[in-house]
Amino acid sequence: MDIYLSHRPVEHRLPRMSPDGYVRLPLRSLASVPFVHLFSHTDTDFLEDLRDSSIAVSTAGFSEWKSETRPDISLGWGWFIQSQSGQVLLAPDGVRSNLMLIDTTGYDLGPLRTSSLLHTWLQGFEWQGAVKSALDKDSAGSF
Repeated sequence: MDIYLSHRPVEHRLPRMSPDGYVRLPLRSLASVPFVHLFSHTDTDFLEDLRDSSIAVSTAGFSEWKSETRPDISLGWGWFIQSQSGQVLLAPDGVRSNLMLIDTTGYDLGPLRTSSLLHTWLQGFEWQGAVKSALDKDSAGSF
């Protein structure tokens, strides 16, 4: 039995930091976690990596967000602006986080599955406006 899990049902557990540095949380609870934008920046090396992968991209970079909960949940991901449409899209390089998603019995889904599910979850999360705003501030010299 995992000594770090309480006897409460998984969906009612509050996130807490585990000794391995992960915050464990079921996927269904993620929608109720408030996140704030910390920063977004462009990265020319990442831009070239995406172009080398035959992705039509005009700008690329990274974004970092954190939860307004204790313990903090950190989410970071690569993004790019598609050349033709001008859309801000998630890069295919995965989502980095100190979050470990767990199943209904409390077992870890693992880092790769967690990253993949976070990537899917981000499709419905409004983050593009914050990236565009940061880019606007950066180009105005006040980032």
